Amino acid sequence: MTGLNNQPTLAPQDKELIRFLRTEITSLKSQLKKKDDWVATQDVMLKQIAESHSAEAGAYEDLEGKLEDVIDTLRKRVPHGDILDFLKINDSQMRQY
Repeated sequence: MTGLNNQPTLAPQDKELIRFLRTEITSLKSQLKKKDDWVATQDVMLKQIAESHSAEAGAYEDLEGKLEDVIDTLRKRVPHGDILDFLKINDSQMRQY
């Protein structure tokens, strides 16, 4: 059978199948968009965490370097065996204030 435009007419079940497939495609596109949005959000969060971690690692390295400087300074000023005693005395004095 052909219609006025010489295009075959579709059986009702074919029309229903096409409607169903169009609805499915629209639904799948919507789901894909939601997944893409979720992935993008997770990507942003991961980058923020990585940047934060890098900043904290840098701060830790800076503090570690400063601590090494303090230890070196203490070693120059206080005989090696007395460093712990020196630190304990200073700590107890700081707690009094």
